[in-house]
Amino acid sequence: MAQQVTITGRVNRPEALVRLMVYDDLLNMHETLVAETTADVQGFFILEGEVAKTMPAGLFVGLESVDLVVVPSASYEVSIIVPEPAPNASYFDRESPTLRVRMATDKGVYRQIVLSQAIIDDYVLGYVDELFRRRQYRYLDSIRATIQDELHVTDHYVLQYDRYRIAAVQMAMNADGGKKVIGEYYDGQPVLYDCQSYMDLFKDLFKTFTLTDEFASRNPELADLVNIYQLRNLYYEDFSSRQWVRGQLRSIGKQSKSKATKALVNHTLERLDRFVQGAEAPDFELQSAEGTSVKLSDYKDTMVLLQFVDGSSFTVDHQFETLAELHRQWQDSVQLITVSTKDQLASHRKRFEEHRYDWPLLNLGNDILLLERYEVRTFPEYFIILPDTKIGLAPAPNPERTLGEKVTQLLKK
Repeated sequence: MAQQVTITGRVNRPEALVRLMVYDDLLNMHETLVAETTADVQGFFILEGEVAKTMPAGLFVGLESVDLVVVPSASYEVSIIVPEPAPNASYFDRESPTLRVRMATDKGVYRQIVLSQAIIDDYVLGYVDELFRRRQYRYLDSIRATIQDELHVTDHYVLQYDRYRIAAVQMAMNADGGKKVIGEYYDGQPVLYDCQSYMDLFKDLFKTFTLTDEFASRNPELADLVNIYQLRNLYYEDFSSRQWVRGQLRSIGKQSKSKATKALVNHTLERLDRFVQGAEAPDFELQSAEGTSVKLSDYKDTMVLLQFVDGSSFTVDHQFETLAELHRQWQDSVQLITVSTKDQLASHRKRFEEHRYDWPLLNLGNDILLLERYEVRTFPEYFIILPDTKIGLAPAPNPERTLGEKVTQLLKK
């Protein structure tokens, strides 16, 4: 049964949105919100939520996050430092925030994970020649012994976490494509869905793994995991296979008796279908540069090209020039909308005035979760929205590539 987790702390971002998310599917990095709050004017916050088992989690400040492992009924006292962005740095090129756990009543789980990883890293950096050139496997035993001598690990979650971190070192030593590691650590072993090191290594080992009937019969749940992973990768690599991939995933979910497998299939299909053509586009209501309220649904009767922007650069300048030319060609058949981050709104307002761009410029303001809903990963980012606010193409290519061609194709449908 779920038990309460409490996190108290301080962040150097007064009045920032602070969230605790658990990763209940490490294959798709599916996040479930456990608790959220807003830091006060001094940056202090309290998060209270429930978890049913030890799980990897993220503490999010805005869209930036630090990793944590949460334990049922535990409490934590933390501090989070979000570095100040460099001038003109992209929203996604900022230095990562840091976490300091000042106190935890989790029986040492988080501390042991951090320290055991430091021990492994020290061995890898200090004995490169012995490990990766001479392949002296006795150093793996030395790593295990050092961890036990210094940390006295007894918690099952930490033991498994360390086991697969060391297995990743062994895979790099073997230079056999991972065959020995698969045989020792995966074949005939339980599937550790909630172990970050298990899943990280799994993604390296099984990306191109040829699944045989014999292996699948010995490891039915692992075989389903491999198939789901490879089908998901194929979906993104081969556009023509997408309908077939969805069918195969549904078949796995229907035939499996494992609740974990069914959940993975559902999460995978949810992610794949989130921005499939015809899906509902996330709506929003933002303020324009002139202060008027604008909704995406205001343009439900026309095609919309949605552009997300942050700072300026030569690439951004050139894309705006190309976009303006496309805008002249499209005339009223496509509505352009530019959404700027709050910090860069003034510079883009100046750009619009100087070049006399006549489409809406909107202020993202504090609605940073809109970037999350659209899964914006870089700037500028483009999305084609069909009439009735349905997804046309997400993300769309930039104006310097085939954006004009894609818009024309969709206009003809």
